[in-house]
Amino acid sequence: MFFKTTSIQEVGMLSVKRLAVSAAVATAAAGTILAGGGVAQADVPVWEANCHVYNIFNTGGMSNCELPTWHQVKLTCIAWPVPFTYWKYGPVQYGQNQSWASCDSLNAMVGIEVIQA
Repeated sequence: MFFKTTSIQEVGMLSVKRLAVSAAVATAAAGTILAGGGVAQADVPVWEANCHVYNIFNTGGMSNCELPTWHQVKLTCIAWPVPFTYWKYGPVQYGQNQSWASCDSLNAMVGIEVIQA
């Protein structure tokens, strides 16, 4: 019986070839996934996204936007008996999802706005 012996150099070349083929296959697969995903629409600034804010009984508020953008509602609240101003922020939301927040007491909200998140 005869066995073929391979040198270390031949083994190294096989590994390099396998590595090159694996890299080419991985690149092709990633390219296919990205091409199949379509073109992502870019987010627009919150001031151009037709965002709306809604006052809820001067205590809370919500925001939502018509176009794709990350947004967040920001409330300006006042605390009594010693008046001081503080801010409450709703959770970060995307597009038409609603961001809600509320002040800590009734009729404490003095301002509401939607901000870029």
